[in-house]
Formats: sequence, structure tokens, C-alpha cells
Amino acid sequence: MTIDFILVAYGKYDYARLCVHSIEKYWSDIDYNIYVVVNYTDILEIEKCKKLLHKYNNVTVLKGIDQSNTIITNSHGSITQKLGTNAPGYPINIKIGKVDNCQIAAGSWYGAWSTNIGINAGSAEYVCVLDHDTIFLNEYAKKLLQVDFDKTKFVSNRWCPGSVFTHINTSKWEDGMARPMLLICKRDLYNEIESEKYVEKNIWTSSPWNCDYRDMGGMMTWYSNQKGYQYKILKNSYRDRFRTDNGLWKQHLIDISYGEQAWLDDVPIFFHATRSGYRTTTAYNEWINKAEKYLDIN
Repeated sequence: MTIDFILVAYGKYDYARLCVHSIEKYWSDIDYNIYVVVNYTDILEIEKCKKLLHKYNNVTVLKGIDQSNTIITNSHGSITQKLGTNAPGYPINIKIGKVDNCQIAAGSWYGAWSTNIGINAGSAEYVCVLDHDTIFLNEYAKKLLQVDFDKTKFVSNRWCPGSVFTHINTSKWEDGMARPMLLICKRDLYNEIESEKYVEKNIWTSSPWNCDYRDMGGMMTWYSNQKGYQYKILKNSYRDRFRTDNGLWKQHLIDISYGEQAWLDDVPIFFHATRSGYRTTTAYNEWINKAEKYLDIN
């Protein structure tokens, strides 16, 4: 049993360091590889990331997307992106998704394209895509590999209801998408998706990951719905105005005022700091301190 972890890093590389540390801490008896794809504004950031992660096992740092033409860095440390892609070697001025006309900022497109770089670099039986501002909370997370992926095609950390996506004008919960801050499946599913040749048919902009439906990674929901496949959404503490507060944030294992936690079999296994690039330097440093304390990093 082998698994490839894919995370796209940009701007704030301690996020990736903490995520990688949690994998090594809690997945050590599993045959894994970690592919960290660096989206950069300066090519030297790739070497910076390599040096930061050099002590960890089975980590490969890959060149991602040059996002220097669209990035906006604010004085308080937050990073945002302009609308319309402008990265050398990739489709220019992509703003609108092909499937449902979603309007997505350039950074999400870069994230999708870099996720494809990571997926294609690996060959493991399982693939787990992670946001870089996430950590695993314990070894129980390994039980994700016990899911029957022949029946349940993927597992996601959270569902976002249709009302989140204003461009589709619906309030139906089921019209949303499975978010991919943690998305694990068999590699066979990606191979199956690629065999559909959606890019060649002009249905998708890129494959297997894109932003053509709802938001980045939404194609996994779209494809599974098209095929009538089942997928699993983990119990989750996420709070926003689009859903009823379930109070699960009170059970967070990391003491910060934001973020989301996910449970498998009622065991907390995963924490996502949320809105990584957008967070101020103060919030970023708080996450580093709290996550290091939880992971017992000296």
C-alpha cells in the first residue's frame, strides 16, 4: 500500500513545513512520498523551500507556476491574486470556468495546475491532495486508507453548499461541491478521468484538476455526479454564513479563533488553518506557534 501526498506551497513556506512534519509524525509506517509543488514569484523560492524541508524523508520539491504577474502582497502580510491568469507556459487570461461559468481568481487556477504537476510526478496507489496550511492530528488519519474506494470514490474534508456559489443562483445544499483541502482517492480515479479526454473535447481547461466547476477541485464532484459515484464528506467544524453553526469548533484541538477540524469515525484527524495566503503575518505566526506546540516541534 503506497500513497502520494500532494501539496502546493506559495509565499509562506512554514505552512508546508508543518504539514510535512505531521505526515512524517503520523504516517511513518506507511510507504509514502510527498510532492511539494512551489508556486513562486521568485525562482529562488524553490531552493528556499528545499532547504526548509531537507531533513524530512521522502519529500520532493517541484517547480510550480510563476505567479509573479498576478500576485498582490499587502503590507500586513496577506497574499491575494488578480482575476485572469498570466503565467508563462499556461493558458492566459482564464477567468471563467467552462462547465458552470464560475469566476475564479488566478491563484486558484495556478493551484489546480500545480496539483496536476504533483499528481503526475507520483505513481502510488493512493493520492491525497492537501492544502499547505493543514496538518494531520494523529495516527488515526491512516484509517482513511481503509475506506472502500471501489464504492466510495473519494473522501473530502468538507462540503460547501450551493448557496456559497453566487454565480449559479441556488440555495440548494446539494448543488455545492466537496472541498479539496483534504481529498484522498485511488490513483485509478484520476486515470479514469484522464481517459475521458475532457480537455481535448473542450469541456475542461485542464485535467485532472481545474477550476471549471464551482471552484478549484470542483471537477471531482462534477465527475462523480456525472457518473453516479458515491463520495464521503468528513464531519467538519467549518463555520460561515452559509451553514448552521454545529458547535464543533468548541472541540478544536488547536486553540486558534479560526480554522476547521475534520473527524473520521468521530475521531478528530485533520486541521485546516484556512485562507492561508490571505492571513496576516500575525495570524501566520500564531498558526506556526500553535501547530508547532501541538506537533511537539522543539
